Amino acid sequence: MKILGILASAALAALVGTGLYLRFGLQVLDRPGMENPAAPMLELLSAEWTSEDGVWSARIEGERLDLSYQQNLVYSGSFFFGFDGDDLNVKTELDFYNKQFESEDGSASSTIESLYVENCRMYLVLTTSKEGEGSIRQQAVLDRVEYGKPAENELGEIREVSEMAELVEFSWDQITIGDNGFRFHIVCAGQNPIDPRLSCRYMDQEAHEIVQIGDEGSIELCPTIPSARWEELADFLCKAELPAYREPDPSPAGDMEVHAVPFVSKIQVTWRDGGEEFTNSYRGHYADELLELLKDIARETNSQKSGQNQPAPEGSWTCSCGQAGNTGRFCTECGQPKPAENETWKMRKVSEMAELVEFSWHQSAMSYDGCFDFRITPSEQESAAPRLYCDYTDPETGERIELGEESSGFQGFRLDGTRTDNTACPPVPLERWEELADFLRSAELSPYSPPEPGLMDATDSKIQVTWQEDGEKLTNSYSGIYAHELLKLLQDIAGEVSRNTLEEPKPE
Repeated sequence: MKILGILASAALAALVGTGLYLRFGLQVLDRPGMENPAAPMLELLSAEWTSEDGVWSARIEGERLDLSYQQNLVYSGSFFFGFDGDDLNVKTELDFYNKQFESEDGSASSTIESLYVENCRMYLVLTTSKEGEGSIRQQAVLDRVEYGKPAENELGEIREVSEMAELVEFSWDQITIGDNGFRFHIVCAGQNPIDPRLSCRYMDQEAHEIVQIGDEGSIELCPTIPSARWEELADFLCKAELPAYREPDPSPAGDMEVHAVPFVSKIQVTWRDGGEEFTNSYRGHYADELLELLKDIARETNSQKSGQNQPAPEGSWTCSCGQAGNTGRFCTECGQPKPAENETWKMRKVSEMAELVEFSWHQSAMSYDGCFDFRITPSEQESAAPRLYCDYTDPETGERIELGEESSGFQGFRLDGTRTDNTACPPVPLERWEELADFLRSAELSPYSPPEPGLMDATDSKIQVTWQEDGEKLTNSYSGIYAHELLKLLQDIAGEVSRNTLEEPKPE
C-alpha cells in the first residue's frame, strides 16, 4: 500500500496543535420495517484503519468516525452513506454535512474532498491551506487493521527462542489486492553444510518489475543464499519483537458471501533448539525492516546466481530478457511469464517507412490504479489528427484521468456498430503521433502472451499496434508489463491533449 500524495506535515501539525475538531451530523439510511440494507458495509467499516506508515489512522464505531494524524485526533463526528447489496468491494462514499473546517485560531483550514472505501480499503483526499501559503492536496490510503477477532488457539503460542537456537526454515506470505503481495521461502536443504535455498516472488517498487527467484516446487532450482546472510536473518529474527499471527475473518460481513480479498501477512519461522524443532507464527503487517532485509538477500543471491554458468535443464525456455534455462511459468531473472507457443510467431517486422495507423493498450490488474486504457484511432477526415481515448491513474496526483468517449471503438465506430461523434475524443497533435510512431519502431517490446488461466492476481497487459506499408496493414501484439517508458510517453501525450482541450474556446 502506498501514500499517493505528499503529506503537508507543517500545515497538518498546525491543525493538530491548535485543536482542530469537526462534529458531523448523524444519519443512517434505513427502511422502516426492514433490516438496515447498509448493515454489511457498516460492519466492515467498524474497525481500526491505518496507513502503512502509521501517519494516518481512523477508528469507526457504528456511525462515528475519529480521524487522527500522527496519533493526534484531528476531527471526530458522524457520517452517513448509501449502500444496498452484498458486494463489499463496491466504492462507497462517506458523506458529511460540512466538509470544510479550520483550526481554532483560524490560521489553517482544510476541506475533505473525498472519503470512501473500495475493495476493503479506505481512501482519504484532503486539501489543506495555511495563511500566506498555497493549498496542498493530499491523498492517503488506509487498510483495515483487523478483519475479525483472533482465533483463540492462535494466541499465546509464541515460544521463546534462545541464543543457541538454529534457524531451520523461514516463510512469509502476504496476500492482498494490488502489488503488495509477495512470497519468501528459505529452507535448509542439508545440515552440514546447512545449504539454505531461496524461492521468492515480489514486486520491486523501484524498478517496477516482478522479481521471481527459484521454484518452490523443486529445491534443486532454488539458489543457495550466502551462509553469512542466513546467520544475519537468524540474528534479526531472534531480536525482532514481532506480534503473534492472527487469522483474518474470511467473511467480515457475517454469513454473506464476500468477494473481497482479506489482507493476510503471515510469517512462519522454524527453529531447532536442544534437538527439538518448533515453529512460531508472526504477523508481518508492519515488519518493513525485515522485508528490506529479505529483498537485499534476494538481490545478492540473484546476482550471484546470474554469474554462474550452468547447463540449461531439459524442457527449459529462454526469456526475451536473455535469461536461459527457465523451467517454470515465470522467468527467474525478470519475472516475465513464459510466452504461449502459439503467440511467439505472430510478430511482423516493421520498416522505417511503415505508417502508424492505430494504437491501443489495455491493462487489467488486481489494483485499480494498475488498470488503464489508451486508444488512439484515425480520424474520418483524411490528414486530420488522430483521436485519443484514455482512462488511467495519474502517478503524481493519484487522480483518475479520463479523456474521450469510453464507448468509442476503432475507425470511428462505437462497440454497438454506430458511428461516434469525432468531437467525443480529443485530437492528438500530429507531432506527438509521429513521436509515438518513432518510439514504437525502435522499442524492443516482448510478444504478448495471455496470463495462465486461474491466476487470480495476474496482470493482463496487451498492446496492439497497427501499421500500414505499401497498401497493406499489419497488427502486432506486445506485452506491456515492462513497457514503463512507453507508459510515461502516453501519459505525457494525454496531459498535453488535456491541456489543449481546456484551452480551446468553447462555442457560444
